[in-house]
Amino acid sequence: MMLQLQEISKVYGKKVILEDVNLKVDRGETIGIIGPTGAGKTTLLRIIDLLEEPTTGRIIFNGRDALKAKKVEIRRRIGMVFQETPLLKGTVNDNILYGPRIRGLKPSNKKIGEILEIVGLQGYGEMDARKLSGGEKQRLAFARALINQPDLLLLDEPTSNLDPISKRQIENIINKIKGQVTIIFTTHDLIQGQLLAEKIAILNKTIIQMGKVDEVFQRPANSFVAKFLGVENIIKGEARLEDDGLTFIKANGINLYSSEEAEGEVIATIRPEDITVSWVRGNSSALNKLKGKIIKIEKIGSLFQLQVKAGEEIFTVHMTRKSFHDMNINLNSMVWIEFKASAVHIIDQ
Repeated sequence: MMLQLQEISKVYGKKVILEDVNLKVDRGETIGIIGPTGAGKTTLLRIIDLLEEPTTGRIIFNGRDALKAKKVEIRRRIGMVFQETPLLKGTVNDNILYGPRIRGLKPSNKKIGEILEIVGLQGYGEMDARKLSGGEKQRLAFARALINQPDLLLLDEPTSNLDPISKRQIENIINKIKGQVTIIFTTHDLIQGQLLAEKIAILNKTIIQMGKVDEVFQRPANSFVAKFLGVENIIKGEARLEDDGLTFIKANGINLYSSEEAEGEVIATIRPEDITVSWVRGNSSALNKLKGKIIKIEKIGSLFQLQVKAGEEIFTVHMTRKSFHDMNINLNSMVWIEFKASAVHIIDQ
């Protein structure tokens, strides 16, 4: 295991920034830490990089207690790219060689060329670093980190201040080096987290949920995660277990069935793509069949997004362009929506 955080907290005066953060990172993994502004993402990376000390907790890095070891020994095995990395006076090569120089190392011209190629700055070696564009400066920051061959690379929202083209270039760099170095990056960009990470951790002072990308997005652990991830169709209700093992949920003017066991007050979610629309009540095996009125139609890319009011709940449904036009659906149309009990995911409140 490359890194383990145990019960990390950080308090400034009376303000709690981080609380009981636990994290395990294996060698070669790419972990995305996603959270809203003020969630503690930057502070967490600074603690891992030993730029700040936690108020409580332990950091185990490559099997060593990082808080008891010499900081310089640990930090030299970690690279960090900030949202804005200050550059040194001089050329691009001068900036790249700064880290190795203070370590008493002298990388070969071949190695420097390889790093410049990875970050897309071939031929820039003798250019004045201060004349680079914002995106080029950020790519240089990656080169400065990578030349030191870190075991762990920390990226603090590395694309947050960049234009879309520069952002894609940085994402391409991350994809190139994935697996060759352990990476932890922070972002509030959900799409970026999905594209780049093997696992994501949802942070809001503490890590609320961590897992493979699809698992977290498809099965949010609680209502905070669901709302933060933009999950549609969040329904509160009262649940009871039936004799057949299904869970019956009485919601706001509708009844639902879920294949997940739960009792008492619950929150259920249904993904829009798991809901089908028809003019008549179907004969499918889906246990959830509700009649509703279309109150909104919106075209989103290649899909149509409908809002269907059933009872007092409003369901968001996605339809392909072909299905939408084949049905000739209009605003205020009365339709049936159907979804399986297995599509109703129950989360903690």
